[in-house]
Amino acid sequence: MQEQVKATFLVNAAVLLEFRGTKLLIDGIYDENGHCFSNLSERQWEKLKAGEGEFAGIEYLLFTHEHGDHFSPQRVAEYLEYRQPKAIFMPRDGSAALRALQKKAEGMGIPCVLLHRELCRKPVFRPEQEIRIRAFQTRHLDKLYWDVPHFCYLLECGEKKLLFTADVDFTQEDFSAVRGMALDAVFVNPLMSHSEEGKALFAAGVLQTKTKIVYHIPFAGEDQMMIRKIVEQEMRAGRQENALFFMEEGQTCLI
Repeated sequence: MQEQVKATFLVNAAVLLEFRGTKLLIDGIYDENGHCFSNLSERQWEKLKAGEGEFAGIEYLLFTHEHGDHFSPQRVAEYLEYRQPKAIFMPRDGSAALRALQKKAEGMGIPCVLLHRELCRKPVFRPEQEIRIRAFQTRHLDKLYWDVPHFCYLLECGEKKLLFTADVDFTQEDFSAVRGMALDAVFVNPLMSHSEEGKALFAAGVLQTKTKIVYHIPFAGEDQMMIRKIVEQEMRAGRQENALFFMEEGQTCLI
C-alpha cells in the first residue's frame, strides 16, 4: 500500500505537507497588506514562529513567486529569528528584500535553492530520501505580471505526485514538464478551476490527476472579489468532479 501525504490548508495558497515525518510549507509566509486575500491569523503566526502544534518541525519552505499574497521575504527573515528550516526554495530574482533574505539565511547556514529557468532544467532536488522536488518556470496569470518570476512545483513523496500551480497563466502554459504524467493531486486556484481554458487542460489529458484541489480561496467575510461565492455555486451545482475545496483554516486531506 502506498504511503499517503497529509495536506493541511492554512490560508490562501498556504499548504503544509507532511510525509514520513518531514514537513514542507508552501507559500505560507507572506505579507498582510497590498492584496485582497485572507491572511494567517495572528494566533497562527505566533504558533508558526514558536513551532507549536502542526507547525512543529517544519523543515522546508517553498515559495512560488514574490507576490504579497504568497511570499514576504521580510516576514520570512523574521521567522528565521525563531526557527531554522533545512532549506528555502525561492526565486533567484526579485526585490532587495529577497536578496537580503538570501544573505541572512546563508549567513545562518540555511541553504537557499534559488530558482531560475536554467536551474529548473537540472534533475530534481532530493531533500530527503523519499522526497523529490522539481520546480519549473511559467508565466504568471495576466500580462501585467509576466515579468514576475513564477514557478510551479512538482513534489514526489514516495510514489505520490503532487503539482502546485499557484498563479500560473493557464491560458499560455502548455505544462510540458508534467504533460500526461499520472498525478495524484493538482492544486489550482479558482480562476483556473472555473475557466473553460483551465477545465480543458484536464479534459484533454494535459493534466491527469486523481484529485483536483482548489485553493487560494478567501475566507468568509473577506471575499472582496466574490471568488468564494463562485466556488460555492460550483460546489452546489456539482460541476467539479473529483475535486476538493480548501476553504477553511485547518482543513486536511490524505493524498
